[in-house]
Amino acid sequence: MNPTPPAEPPSLEDIAAAGHRRQRDADRLKKSGDELKDLVLTALREGHLKPTEVAKASGWTGAHVRKLARTAGIEPDERYRERAERLKKIQPGEDK
Repeated sequence: MNPTPPAEPPSLEDIAAAGHRRQRDADRLKKSGDELKDLVLTALREGHLKPTEVAKASGWTGAHVRKLARTAGIEPDERYRERAERLKKIQPGEDK
């Protein structure tokens, strides 16, 4: 849904106002993303929820949540460590 363009060309004030709105929205998006990241990492550290449930609820992919976790120093649960190591050994294009 695109707004109907104005009959007159935009003024510098119009452009500046749109730029200000975009920056404000970008700042709010970053803040909400940071808050979501903190919640996800806290949930993973506590271990009461399954990582797949956390990823699904966050709207992020499992791969992204795993990357966030590893960057934050959260290692896979012992139940999944063997599988994770086995998957690391399989190179793309190799048979399982």
